Amino acid sequence: MAIPHFCALFSLLLLPTIMKGATNKNFGVDKMNVKNILEKRRSVRHYDSSYKISSEILTSLIESASKSPNGNNIQATRYLIIEDQDLRNLLFPIAFNQQQVVEASTLIVMLGDYQAFDKNNIIEIHEEGFQAGFFDESLRDYLANAAINYYENKSNEDLKLELTRDVSLASMSLILLANEAGFETITMSGYDSKKLKAILNVSERYLDVMLIAIGKGTKPGHNTVRHKVNKVIYRNEII
Repeated sequence: MAIPHFCALFSLLLLPTIMKGATNKNFGVDKMNVKNILEKRRSVRHYDSSYKISSEILTSLIESASKSPNGNNIQATRYLIIEDQDLRNLLFPIAFNQQQVVEASTLIVMLGDYQAFDKNNIIEIHEEGFQAGFFDESLRDYLANAAINYYENKSNEDLKLELTRDVSLASMSLILLANEAGFETITMSGYDSKKLKAILNVSERYLDVMLIAIGKGTKPGHNTVRHKVNKVIYRNEII
C-alpha cells in the first residue's frame, strides 16, 4: 500500500529548525521569527560583489535547509554551488543578464535527483533510520516498501512534479534561513535551462528547478503588492 506525501507531517518538524536557523548567533544579527522574515523579505537584485560568504556558513545554511519536508524522505534535493567566476560570466547571458548572477556572494542551482526514486536509495535511507533507532524492522520495511510502490508506476511527469515540489520546499527553507542570517536573496526561474545544463555539464539525471542568489545587498528590493487574504482563502470548495 502506498503512503501519501509526507509534507504535512514534516512541516510540523520544520518550523523549529527554521526558527533556530543556521547557528545564527555566529552571524552577529538579531534573530527574527518566520512571520517577520516573510513580512520584510524582498527579492534583491543588486549585491556587493566583494562580499564573500564563508563555506562554513553556507554549509550550515544548506544543512538546515536539508531538513525540509520531502516526499517519503527520499531526500532528492541537490545544491550545486557555482563559485567559479568564469562560469558565472557564462551563465550571465543565458539568465537574461540578471546582474545578481555575477554579483551575489553565492549562486546555487537547485536540482532534483531522479535517482532518488531508485529502490536501492529508498531501502538505504530507511535502513539508516532503523540503525539510528527511529523505528523497528517492521516499520522500516513497511515505509520502504510503501515508498517503492508509491513511485514505481508514476510517469516522468509525475516524478518531475515530485522533484519540483521537494526542491521548492528546500529552496524556501534556504531563503528563510539566509534571510534570518542577515543576507539578501532572490530566486530565479528566468534562464535557458538547456544552455545552463550544457555549460555546467549537468546530466538528465537532474531536474533544474531554480537558481538562488545569496549575498549582501547594495539596493533594497522594491515593494510588491499581495492579494488581500480573503481573496486567496476558500473553504470546502473553490470557484
